[in-house]
Amino acid sequence: MLSFLGKSDKSIEQNAKVVNKWKREHRKLEKYAGKVISMYDENRPKQAKKYLNKLELLALNHLMHEDVTFFDLEKTAKRQDTHIVDAMKEFRRSFSGTKKVLFHFFFYYTSPKTVLDETFREKFDGIVGALVQRIEFEEGNLYAMIAK
Repeated sequence: MLSFLGKSDKSIEQNAKVVNKWKREHRKLEKYAGKVISMYDENRPKQAKKYLNKLELLALNHLMHEDVTFFDLEKTAKRQDTHIVDAMKEFRRSFSGTKKVLFHFFFYYTSPKTVLDETFREKFDGIVGALVQRIEFEEGNLYAMIAK
């Protein structure tokens, strides 16, 4: 867990470790999304579903860990860290709608009975596009503030 943006070498190192873990998870999420698309395009629905399930598990774990970490950071923040706390709150607020769509999408399409059809692909492409934008924002802004 992050120690919150303290100036000590130890807290900076801890913050950087968590941010690097999250970045590695982002790369894995991108890999799984690519595999889902590849398997879908090759008309291999069982394999596509397998990677969709892996994507779901990693995405939900990642989001939960981020939320818990941000909540803990907000509770332990120091007065001089208000700009970072505000950025975390804004990120969570602005991402909440996308998260709901993502959760509903996974709930529906990871069901063994649900067929991965053209509607799936259209929705998946939209979700992946939104997630790519969020990842770029996180890594370029929020994570950069936390890791400093």
